Amino acid sequence: MIGGSSRPASGRGFSLVELLVAMALGVLLVSAAGTLFVATRQTSVEQERIAEMNENLRFAADFMTRDIRAAGLLASGAFDPANGIEPADPTEDEQGVFTVRKAGMNCLGDIGPWVASVYSVQGNRLRCGNDDTPPQNQPLVSGVASLRAVALNANGDPDWDQPVALRIELVLERDAGAQVLTRALEFTVSLRNAVLHGHQSG
Repeated sequence: MIGGSSRPASGRGFSLVELLVAMALGVLLVSAAGTLFVATRQTSVEQERIAEMNENLRFAADFMTRDIRAAGLLASGAFDPANGIEPADPTEDEQGVFTVRKAGMNCLGDIGPWVASVYSVQGNRLRCGNDDTPPQNQPLVSGVASLRAVALNANGDPDWDQPVALRIELVLERDAGAQVLTRALEFTVSLRNAVLHGHQSG
């Protein structure tokens, strides 16, 4: 026959349903990739903040340790353990504010025969100042939630009258989106002059 039926095409295009399914799969893949990127970024930022907090804790501990070790040292070379470390509230074992006294230099760089370094937390900052009127102080570390200090005697008991060491706990907090990151550090500083005084007395 001259006029036979036409042959079917060897291929055909995508139907509307197939296109919609492909588009939906593409959207899901892009969404999953975006979610993974955001989660990875948040983890990276959180790790950076934790590292910064740990570094701030180390700095504060090193700074305070250097200042506290010589507490009670007099210009004559003698030692005054009763007044080297002073609590803000003598009726409490645990202090949020305390004073270090010694001959030499305080935390502000003031030099004298009996200078004071007053440690406290104000406005979420660890501060160190003097006991002038009015007092001067400077911030050491930001994001500090609390400072706790306990003086210990030779038996390891709380004792602000005859301290040989000072146990300190610093707690830092920082907002990280919907959560709050918290890091804490506890360290004990031996009063160098108290240890020497104890050996000489013995």
